[in-house]
Amino acid sequence: MRDDDCTVVYKQTNQADLDNHRLLSAHALTLVLNGGLMVHNDEGLPTQVGKGQMVLLPKGLYAITDLLPEQGPFEAIVYFFDDALIDAFLQAHGKADVKVYCEPKPSLFKVNESFSMFTSQLHTLYSQVKADGPMVRLKLLEALHLIVQKDPEGHFLECIEELKAQPRKALIAFMNAHFDKPLDVDDFARLSGRSVSTFRRDFHKHFGVAPKQWSIQQRLEKAKTLLGSGVETVQRVAFQVGYTDLPHFVKSFQKQFDISPKQYALTQRN
Repeated sequence: MRDDDCTVVYKQTNQADLDNHRLLSAHALTLVLNGGLMVHNDEGLPTQVGKGQMVLLPKGLYAITDLLPEQGPFEAIVYFFDDALIDAFLQAHGKADVKVYCEPKPSLFKVNESFSMFTSQLHTLYSQVKADGPMVRLKLLEALHLIVQKDPEGHFLECIEELKAQPRKALIAFMNAHFDKPLDVDDFARLSGRSVSTFRRDFHKHFGVAPKQWSIQQRLEKAKTLLGSGVETVQRVAFQVGYTDLPHFVKSFQKQFDISPKQYALTQRN
């Protein structure tokens, strides 16, 4: 079921899927039907989600997810939704003008019976017929309302409000923690809570060079350290420092250090 960034996805896998890197372009509510899910946010802190639980993840989060089958395949329903749907939902609850300044993070909830039944019926019906367009947004709104009705303390509603917050992160600490992720300048800007132009300006102010130049230097220096340990393979090191293209990594390393990564690793072992 899809309408732009508003999407409902059913997932099933019989194999463990570990270390799955992803940058969320929409907010996501994942309900685990079977098995387990481990989510590491962009600070590396894990959130474990078991059967009958759900996790709310904010847009712009860089997450590493592990899918863990247990006594059968891993199964989950993922509800993706955009800011426009949040605005409509909050307006219905008299919260349209609320301003939130905290940083949204993964939030874990137990699934109530009403929402569980809704999800089951949704999966049964729309696995047989196609539903796109306005129907998707109506179903997403219905899902959020069902959760809030069984949340007397209002914790879920507060977490939905927090999704509207877009605080800026301290740039130096943020980049030092994430330069080795497979992200481009647009991604770094979004994750740090800045427009691309503001990100470039702030970055040059703090680091004195362009973001791409700096991140390449940092990735290659880290790769050099990892290769020097003599433990990791060249392919594994390339992946660990954010390169998805092995030949490109080899070429960049050779250009930076006048030696291939494989040759450098061999020299360190002798």
